[in-house]
Amino acid sequence: MQEVPLSDSATGAELHPGKSGAWDPAGSSITAITGLEKGSGKTTLLNALLPLARRAGPAALFSIGVDGGLKARDASRPADVRVEPGDVVMTTDRFARASSARLEILDAPGERAALGHLVLGRVLRAGDVTLVGTQNLASLSETIDRVKTEGWAAAILVDGAASRLTQVGALGDAKFLFTARVDRGSLARVADRLRALVAVAGLPVIPDPPPETLRLDGPLTEETVEALPSGLTSLSIPDFTKSFLPPALVLRLLDRVPCSVRRGFRLLGLAIVRRDVSSAELSQHLGPVASRMLVPNPYEVAA
Repeated sequence: MQEVPLSDSATGAELHPGKSGAWDPAGSSITAITGLEKGSGKTTLLNALLPLARRAGPAALFSIGVDGGLKARDASRPADVRVEPGDVVMTTDRFARASSARLEILDAPGERAALGHLVLGRVLRAGDVTLVGTQNLASLSETIDRVKTEGWAAAILVDGAASRLTQVGALGDAKFLFTARVDRGSLARVADRLRALVAVAGLPVIPDPPPETLRLDGPLTEETVEALPSGLTSLSIPDFTKSFLPPALVLRLLDRVPCSVRRGFRLLGLAIVRRDVSSAELSQHLGPVASRMLVPNPYEVAA
């Protein structure tokens, strides 16, 4: 099965505003880009989405933590993101001064990151900028809320740190894309992780489950599963980011007990960097359900 264009794979619609059922960044919606590990193409995918997001108006760009900034410590490497006038970005005073873009400072949260004091700026002149964010998710959420309230951006993209899906849950009503890198040696392991992710992200959303459903308020762990009563007919978890089960146990639990979530986050697609693995091989390992979520990764290394 071949990857479809950047799309909402569940509908086959292109990832652009204005089409029914498609990814619509209008209304200051939040799209998080997270991944299985560092180097899986998160920032490259963000760059590919930017022209689509800007069709709705200016975009606001954030990063979780300092991963993006650390890349730019090597002066021989380019800055992470190409920004256009009207975009809003979070970086540090140090990288704002070094950027080829010109920024108007909208806010200075007063928080110091490892690479300087954080600033929120509007782009006045196009150029390259390194995104640097806070490790404090509550602070990030407050800043995003202000961007939405002030109407500074029509779309919000968050370059998330690797392997931390719990960060999606801190962003409010967020959609997300997931990236991963796969080669011959990691194919089986990565496919297992992705199948489990698609399964839990696709659980039905039931905010108020019926009385006969066991309502779990904490994380879903191996210890929690072992303590589940026999004869359980249904299980409700807060949201899929609270699942900390290994992939095999996730799929085994979903086969055994009907599960739902009280809060849902929409998975828009899987962007996979393939090396020495064909598209057909990847799809075979993923299975039909997860394969339908594949979208191209611009950083992909063709097999």
